Amino acid sequence: MTRLGFLTVALVVIGAAHNANAADLLRVGKSPAFAFAYIPLDLGMAKGMYAKRDLTIEVVTFEGAAKMDLAMTSGSIDLALGSPMEMAAIEKGMPAIAIAAIAHPIRELAIVVPADSTIKSVDELRGKSIGIATVGSITQWAALELARVKGWGVDGIKTVSIGSGASSGIAAMRTHLVDAAVGNLMTGVVMEHQKQARVIALVSDYASDFIMHEVTASHDIVKAKPEAVRRFIAGWFEAAAYMREHKDETVRIAAPVTGLSETDEATEYDLLMPEVTGDGHHEPAIIERAAQSFVDLGILDHRPDMSKLYTETFLPAK
Repeated sequence: MTRLGFLTVALVVIGAAHNANAADLLRVGKSPAFAFAYIPLDLGMAKGMYAKRDLTIEVVTFEGAAKMDLAMTSGSIDLALGSPMEMAAIEKGMPAIAIAAIAHPIRELAIVVPADSTIKSVDELRGKSIGIATVGSITQWAALELARVKGWGVDGIKTVSIGSGASSGIAAMRTHLVDAAVGNLMTGVVMEHQKQARVIALVSDYASDFIMHEVTASHDIVKAKPEAVRRFIAGWFEAAAYMREHKDETVRIAAPVTGLSETDEATEYDLLMPEVTGDGHHEPAIIERAAQSFVDLGILDHRPDMSKLYTETFLPAK
């Protein structure tokens, strides 16, 4: 090899090493870990959509938003995949900002009743007990929104906290602790297969203008690595677009994450792919509904200035 040839090879090797070292690490929290709306993270990692943007992704899963909020506040994660309730946490002082709406309307949540229940529609739920994950959660909002839409008043239904895990919902149904529950749609579908429950409505059937999932970024990462955040969002929406065009591969990648069989995952894809947004922009009506929900749930005692809680700086242009 000539000296010039050796030098060329050496420069290529050095350049490759530099690129590898230049990859920005982003620690991304997920709550819950199994949500279909977060599959753009897993698929994007599998297909190299973040790696080609010089990003290294470290995924951290949480059982509940409260623990994820603590991780964000302590600086243990850079980005969080959660519900719009994260914006209320920001108003309370969490050092972060919402940067992308990634799922709406709320197709992921459903109203489920025990298999032997005589209830056939949501109109029959007036005065009944409805299971929710916890007070202040998006499931509580969905239950209260049903009473509001139907004109039943604040006492039109009774909400009961039953926990966020699938096993909690199943137990509550089996023991008739509640007359119905707001829960994960696919948990309800699987319970239908097992003849333990029936899905009687999607939350989006009566509550269309609301965010289901949002990406939140810590103030530190936005300040230190704004371009890395922008590249992450670009990779996310490339993955979401790929998912729309490649059902079979999406199902194959998603099933181990969601814990569903590939048959059930194919069903989930058909049901939930429409809620995965293509650009992350925040519609004014959705932002207003989120602001009001914080007051309705008692999370805040005032409607916040939402312009201080989210930004569209990192999103692709419309």
